[in-house]
Amino acid sequence: MAERAAARDRTRSRPTARGVALTLVGAGLVLAAYWERQVVLLVPAALCLAVVLLGAWWSIGAVGSLRLLAPGVLPEGQDAVLRIAGDVRHAGAEWATWAPGPERYLHLEGELDAQGRDAVPLGAHPRGRWRLAPVEVSALDPFRVVRTTRTIDPRASLVVGPEVLEVPSASLRSNREQGRIAQSRTADDVDAMVRQWRPGDPQRRVHWRQSAKRGELMVRQEANPATDDDVVLVDTAGAAGLGRDAEDRLARAACSIARALAGRDRVVQVRETGEPSILAADWRDLQSALAAFASLRARAPEAPPARDGASAHVVALEESAPEQWTLTPGSTLWLVAARDAPPRRIAPGSRVRSVRWIDRVGPVRELP
Repeated sequence: MAERAAARDRTRSRPTARGVALTLVGAGLVLAAYWERQVVLLVPAALCLAVVLLGAWWSIGAVGSLRLLAPGVLPEGQDAVLRIAGDVRHAGAEWATWAPGPERYLHLEGELDAQGRDAVPLGAHPRGRWRLAPVEVSALDPFRVVRTTRTIDPRASLVVGPEVLEVPSASLRSNREQGRIAQSRTADDVDAMVRQWRPGDPQRRVHWRQSAKRGELMVRQEANPATDDDVVLVDTAGAAGLGRDAEDRLARAACSIARALAGRDRVVQVRETGEPSILAADWRDLQSALAAFASLRARAPEAPPARDGASAHVVALEESAPEQWTLTPGSTLWLVAARDAPPRRIAPGSRVRSVRWIDRVGPVRELP
């Protein structure tokens, strides 16, 4: 693989019209000196050929030091720029490349400035990973006798992630623990989950009613939500076959929610209902999150997904959500809708919040 990558960087040199003329003159003078036995003719011959050789040496060394600075990871809608970095030796050198994208048809070209640098505008690209095309740089030596062209492969891709919106903290309030408690309530209307008494538990935490009912000391279980994982379940299976626009809407909402949750210093897990396509990432880091969701693809699963009851935030397209949806009590269902789309009535079950998310706007209201 490394050998194939290195082979894509190549340098070729060819003499210009002036270089050809000097080469012919030098060669002619060498022949004349040999034929006429005039050693003095070797001096101008050597000068002519030396200029050509010096020009070739200078050009090859100059273009060999050029570097490309790839744009890296960007959110959709932001213009990408590929930078060519050289020095004053490259001033006026010509460059040419192709803009990446779904259809690589845009040919770009220009000249390096007096410092031997230039910025190649690649424009805005949709979400995804786009292979950067090689850049061809042509330079002339100071004598204008040799033109050297170097093809430089960036060996990188332009990674475009989804647009990330700020999510109000009030929209992220978790009621998963309350849902679990409500699910475990008995006819005695237990105010909290209970567990067996352990040495060292204070008397004020003893739940006397449950203790009398069970015949042993029971204490109130104090949950520690700060150590509880936040699970973001992305319904990629439901978006399968709905097209690229549907995938982008899902990616924008899910990435925004995962980023907002991670900003609260909690452990965030991102899962999918379809075939895995989202990469693992540190959701607190913006570029890492964008790169992870840049690869999101909606594909139906080969086998039905296993339900582990840990769903906290379920992100699904509104148009593909079922009329009846059974979710873990305490979960939040985010229904991602296209702009100007009329809301659908969906019953996610008891003790589940339903929030409507409008694409590129964010959460707009909590559904009844």
